[in-house]
Amino acid sequence: MAFEEAERAGVRSGFRNVPFLDDVQDVAAIRKELELAIRGAKEKGAAIAIGHPHAETVRALKEELPRAEAEGVRLVLVSELVK
Repeated sequence: MAFEEAERAGVRSGFRNVPFLDDVQDVAAIRKELELAIRGAKEKGAAIAIGHPHAETVRALKEELPRAEAEGVRLVLVSELVK
């Protein structure tokens, strides 16, 4: 609802496509969330995912980002995606 109201008010906004990447601080669980975000980015042209600087999150990102980039998905700042 907040996203719709922000759009109506002309406030730059974006919509998060997946739950927090690291609700469960486990590398395998974070990888699954990253895979969902990557799939969403490929299907929709962009995806917004939020994570925290936990060791597990950083490890999962280091492992998954090269594969994502090889598939044409790149990590950007959210400010590049909000309209």
